[in-house]
Amino acid sequence: MRFPSRRLFTLAAAALMMGSLGACEDDTTEPIVVGAPTGLTATSPTTTTVQVKWSLVSGATAYEVDRAEGAGGAMANVTSNLTATVYDDSGLKTGTLYRYVVRAVQGSNKSANSTEVSVTTGTPAAKVAVVTGVPLSRTFFADTTYVLQGYVKVSNGSTLTIQPGTKIVGDTLVAGSSLWILRGSKIMAEGTVTAPIVFTSQRSAGNRLPGDWGGLIIIGNAPINRTANPIFTEGPTGAAENYAGGNNFNDNSGSLKYVRVEFAGYDVSNGAGQELNTISMYGVGRGTTLDYVQSMAGLDDSFEFWGGGVDVGHLVSFESGDDHFDWTEGYQGRGQFLIALQTSVISPKAGTGSVSTDPRGFEGDGCDSAVAGCTFANAPFSQPVWANYTLIGPGAGVFTPTDGNGAVLRRGTGGYLVNGIIARWPGVGVSIRDTDTGTLLAADSLMIRGLILADNGSNFEAAAAGRFGDQLQTNGAAWKVSTATAAAVFPGALPTRTTDPVTPAALNLQPAASSPAATAGLNTFTGTKIAGRTASYFGGTVTATAYVGAVDPAAAARWYEGWTSWLRK
Repeated sequence: MRFPSRRLFTLAAAALMMGSLGACEDDTTEPIVVGAPTGLTATSPTTTTVQVKWSLVSGATAYEVDRAEGAGGAMANVTSNLTATVYDDSGLKTGTLYRYVVRAVQGSNKSANSTEVSVTTGTPAAKVAVVTGVPLSRTFFADTTYVLQGYVKVSNGSTLTIQPGTKIVGDTLVAGSSLWILRGSKIMAEGTVTAPIVFTSQRSAGNRLPGDWGGLIIIGNAPINRTANPIFTEGPTGAAENYAGGNNFNDNSGSLKYVRVEFAGYDVSNGAGQELNTISMYGVGRGTTLDYVQSMAGLDDSFEFWGGGVDVGHLVSFESGDDHFDWTEGYQGRGQFLIALQTSVISPKAGTGSVSTDPRGFEGDGCDSAVAGCTFANAPFSQPVWANYTLIGPGAGVFTPTDGNGAVLRRGTGGYLVNGIIARWPGVGVSIRDTDTGTLLAADSLMIRGLILADNGSNFEAAAAGRFGDQLQTNGAAWKVSTATAAAVFPGALPTRTTDPVTPAALNLQPAASSPAATAGLNTFTGTKIAGRTASYFGGTVTATAYVGAVDPAAAARWYEGWTSWLRK
């Protein structure tokens, strides 16, 4: 039998190999020959752009870029078919972290992703505007910080409008720098809970002091009971303004809502008793609105009213250099929901004045006979309505001498103080100091009803010549005036001078629902003189409540939270 020759086997094998090679030549799949980009960098040349760069990849015909916002989350493609090795990403958010990867492309093939890089876009440079002299009508915008330099006076019928969230600071290098709204002009400063308008010190937080700047002064055209003319505001000669002769009880000086005024006040008289306050109101009319306004760490009084009838609501005063709420010269406004909290002796900026050793929650005057054009009998009487107030003092051992009263009513003031809590004042809960004021108490033109006195040095004033506060104790049951302890009223410990800072989370001025405060209120004004003075209050009425104090024990939320601050520096 004959077998094929070795040569035939060799030819056959060669043929098979050629067939195999031919099959390989028919495969058109291209191999991945490009590597992932390297040298990736990302920078933010402007607040809304990012520039991404990388090294050239050999053989690449294009590049793709993916982007993600924030530290986590999936990437999304933002550009393809890019032939350059740089990508300018625009229209981004300011102050935001962005992450990037890049891929190289060759034909239909793509490389693996590059190493990820991240960059945070910048924030716009802070805008600052210095305001001096007498500005015409203008708007303060939230993206700018406004510096009040010297006595800035809005006059000649001008209107100053301030956007929510705007910050206004007093120049700490120009003594007494302050904002004045003069008669006939207006301030429209309406913030929100989340974007309050803040007037404060130019210094940084932690370095601020009472007296860093002068404060806010509003002069209206409503009547006062002082008869001299001219009558000048507190302020240095040449800067003080005449507020005599007002004749429009419903005058409108504008609106303050969700506003904080911090570290203000200034002694303009070198110790002679002339001080700028946090907010000073001279003859301000009832057409004006103050609602949700806070004074914090002011050198002199927090809120002071000279005559007029401006209505107020939801006021907060924290750490006053003197009195929290002070009225005189025929003030006839109404106020509901007021908080005063004093825990310490504040330390003012050197050379700006001194603080009082006897701060008070309320200090009410009719007309001080020691002042030109005043007598206790001047009409109209001071007859404010104060409803639902919580006045908390510092407790014993803070002030020397040990003084400081919850409410001092004197010099012929009338008024209606209903549904309040006065607690922890080292002096007297309520002091009624002279015969003229006592006469109004007897005539029911000074009415105190629905009041809890707690942990004061003396809740009731001792009987003495020219003193009438003891009548609150004598008529306590009829007038719904009672005593309690602060621990029985409030669910937690009240802040003290050692509580630093006073944090909103730890600050609870809402009485417990089971406390005496929940039922101690004067729940109807019918049959009392206050009934005729409660109408047309912020479009409604001053409301009688079953509870006492500034915060409803049954409320789901505390109205003072979210827009207030509680700092001493």
